[in-house]
Amino acid sequence: MEAGHGRCGLRYGLMALNLFGERIATLTCAVLFVTLLLAQTAPNTYWVQFTTKENTPYSLSQPDQFLSQRALARRAAQGVALDDLDLPVDPSFVNVVEALEGVQVLNRSKWFNAVTVRISDPNALAAIQGLPFVQVVRGTGSNMVQRPTAAKFLEPAVDSNRDVDAVRYGSSYLQFSMLNGQALHGIDAKGQGMLIGVLDSGFDGVDSSAAFQGLRDRGGILLVRDLVAHDGDVYQDHWHGRSVLSCMAAVLDSQLIGTAPEADYVLLRTEEVATEYPVEEDNWISGAELADSLGCDVLNTSLGYTAFDDSTMDHTYAQLDGQTLRISVAANIASRKGMIPVCSAGNSGSSEWFYISAPADAIDVLTVGAVGDVENSAPFSSRGPSADGRVKPDVCAMGWWATVLRSNADSVLQVNGTSFSSPILAGLVACLWQLHPERTASEIMDAVRRSASFFSNPNDSLGYGVPDFGAAHAWLMMIGIPEGGDIPALKVYPNPFQQELSIQTPEMVKGAIHLAMFNTQGQLVYFSRERAQAGDRIRVEASNVASLLPGAYVIKLQSADLVWQQQVIKLP
Repeated sequence: MEAGHGRCGLRYGLMALNLFGERIATLTCAVLFVTLLLAQTAPNTYWVQFTTKENTPYSLSQPDQFLSQRALARRAAQGVALDDLDLPVDPSFVNVVEALEGVQVLNRSKWFNAVTVRISDPNALAAIQGLPFVQVVRGTGSNMVQRPTAAKFLEPAVDSNRDVDAVRYGSSYLQFSMLNGQALHGIDAKGQGMLIGVLDSGFDGVDSSAAFQGLRDRGGILLVRDLVAHDGDVYQDHWHGRSVLSCMAAVLDSQLIGTAPEADYVLLRTEEVATEYPVEEDNWISGAELADSLGCDVLNTSLGYTAFDDSTMDHTYAQLDGQTLRISVAANIASRKGMIPVCSAGNSGSSEWFYISAPADAIDVLTVGAVGDVENSAPFSSRGPSADGRVKPDVCAMGWWATVLRSNADSVLQVNGTSFSSPILAGLVACLWQLHPERTASEIMDAVRRSASFFSNPNDSLGYGVPDFGAAHAWLMMIGIPEGGDIPALKVYPNPFQQELSIQTPEMVKGAIHLAMFNTQGQLVYFSRERAQAGDRIRVEASNVASLLPGAYVIKLQSADLVWQQQVIKLP
């Protein structure tokens, strides 16, 4: 888990690992690796990779044997084809390994055609290595890092802008409204019908807390799974997952309302609190695959890895390229399977090791940094770029004095960490996708980035900045509308303009309309919802356009399924 939360996996070290990076996803699972590197993923725990799926009893022609109908529907909606990565590990291989004296199979990975095993008999290791269908891959490296130290922070000011019933949200309203979450909750998009997978260290008390009473009563927790102890109980293990979940799912009147309070959830324990070894990354991969099979739409992972109890297993910054470390490759695969992985950036910004962790370096995920109450970068928030120079973090949300549920009571407290900025944002991602089910995961992530405050000028601390989910919603309503002569022109005057400008509504307009203005980079710079009749004049006030840079813009007006547009010029 992330730095700054005690022993809960909060390291960012470096482990040498070579799985040919992201390229593995484009190959079949029968690929033979050039090298055989044998090493433990934790004391007496090993990653065992198989060479083939050729004789598996499963078939892509019968996917309902290993994918839920919801998972198949999610793929179909986004045009995601089934491939060999979807096929489970050949059970005959697993049975042979498990039958060896002193071997316990812990978890399986279909994406990497592998299992994680615990060995109690030293002779079993050689027996596994000698099996003709086995490849064992685990590299070592070394680069211990300094753990970040906690800092003292001031309580943020209270936000006075209340577009929803802010009293019900209590102190959580600030982190919610900073992302313009009220634009979604205000139209009753609260995650209904969406499924969010939460990979964490445990969910202590979620089965009894009043803050999750509504979630339990409506059967909103669809599955729990302990991928660490395999005892079937995630409710007695650790507080961190409870606090993370509260950012999305809690309803505690006048104290905390999560950003997706009506979504459904899958709770997966993948993190071992007492120790820190790469086996936890293996657990995460199994959890992500399970979430995929169940049909999860969004994954939140407030976990990150670089340093381990055995420093020879540490990762290096050079490996944080989104294509080298297995957990990051898995996050890429999760994205390509049509899910949206949302990952905390890490809490190492004030330490000698100040970079993001894995899987936050993954390529097509939303990596979330932390800001304070005035959208200032939190000093502890880990920074980018990725090792290959990509913008990281992608976006930011409030994680500096964020409001979460206490670990042992139905009340709230303010805490620090990207562990919390990530789920705050993940919940609204689910709400946004709820409104645009026809969009792909990639399109939703792109809209979130485009809506952010520094989209045109990202940096290594804030990435693209703080998203505006109202703007992202507007962008998704408007994109896909073709440019050019096929769309009727709007009457806009004056054009060119300097200060305010006006739009005359077309003849066929009646009722609700959406009005948006985009710059030449495709970034939404103005959006409003109106009610109008044909011929009405809609005025865009000077305060909304005076700060725009001189140049060309496109105004689009949408009413029902009709769209009009017009290019306008802003003068100096």
